[in-house]
Amino acid sequence: MKFTVLLFIPFLLCSQTFDDFTIDKEVTVFIEKHFSELKNLELGIKGKNEDNQLYLDSIEYSPWFVGDFNDDGLTDLFVQGYKRKENQAYLIMSTEEADKFQLNEIRPIFVEGDLNFPVIEETKDGPLIIYKQFMTKRTSKMVKGEEVFFPKNYNTWYGMGFLRKDTLVYKVDRLVEFNPKPNKSPLKFIQIHGYCQFGGCADFKLKIDSAGNMILQNIKNTELEKGIYKATCEEDKFRVLNNLINYLRFSKNEKRYGDSQADQVFSIYIAKQDGTEYKIVDYSQGGTLGLIQLYDFIEDIRKKTLW
Repeated sequence: MKFTVLLFIPFLLCSQTFDDFTIDKEVTVFIEKHFSELKNLELGIKGKNEDNQLYLDSIEYSPWFVGDFNDDGLTDLFVQGYKRKENQAYLIMSTEEADKFQLNEIRPIFVEGDLNFPVIEETKDGPLIIYKQFMTKRTSKMVKGEEVFFPKNYNTWYGMGFLRKDTLVYKVDRLVEFNPKPNKSPLKFIQIHGYCQFGGCADFKLKIDSAGNMILQNIKNTELEKGIYKATCEEDKFRVLNNLINYLRFSKNEKRYGDSQADQVFSIYIAKQDGTEYKIVDYSQGGTLGLIQLYDFIEDIRKKTLW
């Protein structure tokens, strides 16, 4: 599952910079002039109905925000709006080259609600992206003879119920789950075992060490034949992998997620050079936002490497 789409789009900025923006009109003119995919994007957030819009109008948010999102000393631009009733959000990242920018579409990795949008929170360490998800329809079902409603905290005045909040930060060319205390000790190794308890999906073990050396053991149901394969992780991918691991956030060093009766499972063992170890069993394959991102990236490495 992909989270950001990176597009390198050259254009002349003239003498104007992101810091010069003061009103919505200036931002609209800028994005429509330089980004074809952002034409007809109406700044703001569109609710599913008028009640939702009451809530959106009551909170303090900006449809655009200027700040340094990746701590590189360059000013970036966050914009959000709607096109054909679909809410969209983007980060326009500055680069060292004055005429080149990265356009990153912001989407939730794990979608729960039908009204989802990010807001910006300023901190001493830079801006954070808080992605909020709501459900605008309330449903019910009978559980042990009682009617149970979902979402539980549904607000009838605003016609919506809060589901989840993900805090994101932009690191190494992508958005990752925010961890206020990332463990940046170098990787010693990571070992992942992906399998299905009841068969059917790929069963494999992958180990990557501190030098990027990889050993893949295909057990069954894999694209390649059974056996052991070796390769070296590409430098850029190894850099991203380390960053994803650094920002993983666990309440305990040994943790189990999900229902043990679930079919698909990931078992993870991470060792850092400072002696820290993490042992994770994820029955749901979605224990945390950071784990979901890690699984997607591991699958990309496993399937695209020339073993």
